[in-house]
Amino acid sequence: MLKEHTLLVTVTLPRGAAMQDALEELGLSAQEVDEEYGLVPIDPDKGLYALLVVESAAARLDDQGNTAAYGGPFANPKIEPFDLR
Repeated sequence: MLKEHTLLVTVTLPRGAAMQDALEELGLSAQEVDEEYGLVPIDPDKGLYALLVVESAAARLDDQGNTAAYGGPFANPKIEPFDLR
């Protein structure tokens, strides 16, 4: 489990891509992503995937300038039920 706050990013990869493909495309290490969350296909036909990265990695990606392959970062708020009492 990651100790640093995570943010959601998207990456465009070939259909059927794996986490290692995303790490290589974005220049990230395995320690900078939430491997439990994994590489989630958003639109497999377009090769669009989501993954959670630590905040420092998201800042570095943002500083490098967005490429066609990278999108984000996006907020990843905790989702939990409301107490309606």
